[in-house]
Amino acid sequence: MLVLLIENVKNLGKKNEIKNVSDGYASNFLFVKKLAIKATPELVQKAKAAETLEKERQKKEAENIKEQAKKINDKRFIIKVKAGEEGQLFEAVSAIKIAEKINQNGFSVDAKQIIINEPIKKVGEHKAIVKFNAELESTVNIIIDKE
Repeated sequence: MLVLLIENVKNLGKKNEIKNVSDGYASNFLFVKKLAIKATPELVQKAKAAETLEKERQKKEAENIKEQAKKINDKRFIIKVKAGEEGQLFEAVSAIKIAEKINQNGFSVDAKQIIINEPIKKVGEHKAIVKFNAELESTVNIIIDKE
């Protein structure tokens, strides 16, 4: 029996997917728990159209991420902080501060995407990695300067 999944179902599929399951599984589990409905020809057609639109959206989003990664690579961002006479910072510069500075310059990154080897505690130039996804990352230069 063809069913349209209304919710994600573990070991079966994701929401809005059409799956072929046994009649008993559909009527005794999926329909009872309101996880799926019987797939009519119209629903199958709508689901395929929605799947095509979703794939196009994901492709466009991936292209936007690649474009942003290319633009941000090797950019320099200057962060001004309070520091002592010998360049020691009063507080470490975290990934959150770096993400805020990058976002102020027209990019869109989350602090969770910023990778720094160790907390930045001195004035000077430091490297940080912006990880967009498993395969795509960019390196940015963070310049820490005294206020």
